[in-house]
Amino acid sequence: MDAQTVLYIALAVAAVALVVVLSFVLLSIRRNVNQITQRLDESLRQFEMTAEDLRKTNTDVRGILSDVERGVSNVTHLTEGIRSLRGPVDVASKVLDHAVSPALVNVASVLVGFKAATSHILDRIVRKEARK
Repeated sequence: MDAQTVLYIALAVAAVALVVVLSFVLLSIRRNVNQITQRLDESLRQFEMTAEDLRKTNTDVRGILSDVERGVSNVTHLTEGIRSLRGPVDVASKVLDHAVSPALVNVASVLVGFKAATSHILDRIVRKEARK
């Protein structure tokens, strides 16, 4: 065997070794790509499930907001009703301040005066009896 044949054999063995190494590398890359694909598929499924949950939640939130809007409308209606009652209440308050309150003060004054007069008369009667 001459040197050229040995060189060709060495190159052939190196080429076969290179093909085997490249095959293992390519198989490893393929396995990694398959794992990435599976993980992406699972992530997409989870994203779709999350999107469906968000749609349901969005529907529930819209219902809650609708109820809140109705509640606000009711409060607004009640507030307008209270404002419409304010006029008669103010009139009644003024009547109470200007008519009923002074009348009550006058009645109280009469009662206090009557008590004082009764007390004074009774004291005089008791003193007369004590002198006798």
